[in-house]
Amino acid sequence: MSDSDDSSCDDLFMEAAAWWYNAAQTCASEWKELKHDREMSGKAYILRQLNGHDMICYDNYRISTANFYLLCDELKSKGLECNGDVIIEEHLAMFLQMVGQGATMRKLTEDFQHSEETVWRCIRKVLHCVLLMKSDYIKLPAADAPVHPRVKQPQFLPFKDALGAIDGTHINAFPESDEAFKERWRNRKGNMTQNVMAVVDFNGYFLYVVAGWEGSAHDNLILRRAIERGFTVPPGRYYLVDGGYANTPQFISPYRGKTYHLAQFRTRSRQNRYDCAQELFNHRHAQLRNIVEKTFGILKGRFKICKEMHNYKYDVQTGLIIACCVLHNFIKRHQQENLDDDDDDDESDTDKSDNDDEDADEEEYRGTDAQVGGALRDRIRDMLWDDR
Repeated sequence: MSDSDDSSCDDLFMEAAAWWYNAAQTCASEWKELKHDREMSGKAYILRQLNGHDMICYDNYRISTANFYLLCDELKSKGLECNGDVIIEEHLAMFLQMVGQGATMRKLTEDFQHSEETVWRCIRKVLHCVLLMKSDYIKLPAADAPVHPRVKQPQFLPFKDALGAIDGTHINAFPESDEAFKERWRNRKGNMTQNVMAVVDFNGYFLYVVAGWEGSAHDNLILRRAIERGFTVPPGRYYLVDGGYANTPQFISPYRGKTYHLAQFRTRSRQNRYDCAQELFNHRHAQLRNIVEKTFGILKGRFKICKEMHNYKYDVQTGLIIACCVLHNFIKRHQQENLDDDDDDDESDTDKSDNDDEDADEEEYRGTDAQVGGALRDRIRDMLWDDR
């Protein structure tokens, strides 16, 4: 083959390569136009929803229209700004649709007519600002916090020093680590989860939240680490915990080996409900501590991301859980939701911690703490039994 033939082949190859490149660019451009072919822009889309019926906003974003705008103002005060032609309302709508409905990036790009990069950048900005709101909305109570009206009821009055309840819940997780280390996130049911510990008051507000622990971590271990990192209980006050925690003066757990869960008491007649004082204590304890189960149920019902976490970076996964707790408190504060229930035997069993029925390791609590905690629990038990 001559040099001229080689040159001709090279020219043909370059022409073919150029043709394929131009064709690919044209297809990509046409595909982008097809993806973003709706006449209504993202700005027009969200403004139409906000200016429509209030239930449209509530159904899509789990918040009323008035509180949507109020939340926008709070996020602005935390530094949220417009991103080019993406207004603040669009930023928040993308974020709330993701956490509320579990919307994927593909769904958000279609609804708001922006690229995935733009959508993700907006979501990260909102997440950062919501987490800055944590100190305003998730706070531990003071030592002189008043007794809650529910606890003032005669059947609960011996628990007058209780501030709320503590429990853990498991949320699907996608850990970023090698395969061997990932197994630490596998819980007793065989699912990959993170164990989230929350402190809840009797109004259903989150007072303290710890997210990110692997699913195999025991509830009692998470609580101990939280105490080491600054979680405190005011002197003379305590929280109600389940059997997965050790009984101490600050954390009162039920009597083990006795009937505890509300459903078990419901099947008994009122005349023969209690075989002993410990069972009466366990019933009253469970009725009060059930507020944390109700709160977890509402959180997961309102924010679908808490049931179906997506495969984001792990710090984003944990941040989203805390952000949902902040938004839960924001909505409760401004929409005046009430979790009080006249049915004392109502119980949400759907969000039980994996460690509910496991005994806590009390080795390090033996001694003064165990004795004082046991004496306090016995004193409450005797008061309940005397007043029955």
